[in-house]
Amino acid sequence: MKHLLCSCAFVALFGSAAFAAEDPANQAKPYEAVTVTYDTTGTDDAELKALVETLKTAISTGDVGTLKANAAPEVKIYSPMIGFPDATPPAALPDPEKHPGDQRLDEAATLTATGDVDYSREDLDGLVVDLFGNALDSGTIGHSKTAGGAICSPAEPIFDRDKAIAVADAAGVPSGNLWILSEDTEFHEKPSETSAVLVKLPAGTIVPFVEGSVDGEDGDADWYSVALPSGKIGYSTNDISLGFQATSVCYGKVDGKWMVTAVVVPGL
Repeated sequence: MKHLLCSCAFVALFGSAAFAAEDPANQAKPYEAVTVTYDTTGTDDAELKALVETLKTAISTGDVGTLKANAAPEVKIYSPMIGFPDATPPAALPDPEKHPGDQRLDEAATLTATGDVDYSREDLDGLVVDLFGNALDSGTIGHSKTAGGAICSPAEPIFDRDKAIAVADAAGVPSGNLWILSEDTEFHEKPSETSAVLVKLPAGTIVPFVEGSVDGEDGDADWYSVALPSGKIGYSTNDISLGFQATSVCYGKVDGKWMVTAVVVPGL
């Protein structure tokens, strides 16, 4: 399986017995499909676009100096729990010493790694470049509820939370098993290319994952299964679904200039 945006954490969670339906074929019930949208208002601002292009160029060359030069004097850090979001986003992490923006980028970057490590300057610079690279990789941009409404890369999905929870309940799985299809996807009756296609769900559909690695009838183990709106279990391959939370870089105007004003780093 390949999951964009927080794939490692998904593997860790989905591999746990606590995140698997006991008998999905019996538990799954029909439900109303839910799709996500994105708020891209104001993202066509020419100066904002120029900033994003500057950041992309810096990422491609490993120019951490330029990335930090575009950090606002104060950079907020948000660290929501990975997976299905809480109804109310968490507040920004405290910054009692009011560290400058470039230092806050270092602090945010360390949250992307595991373990209590004393990083060298070179290591920190690499983590900062990787943080920006992960955030801007999808190429999308939009407003983020997590970051207090700021415009962020990537765009954050908007959806009816209660309806999404109803999808998980109907499927007999926890809300942590909900993911977002990143492309139009056909689901088969069985884990086989020759089996009947039950439905083709459009990109942006929230689906409840049942199993993350299913042996195909031809011996291929790249299949996965989801509970479909019909209540049936469907199988597909080449999964590149999206999580609800993603490492993000956010922008705001400071003294009339677009700058990096916040970073979102989901945590376990």
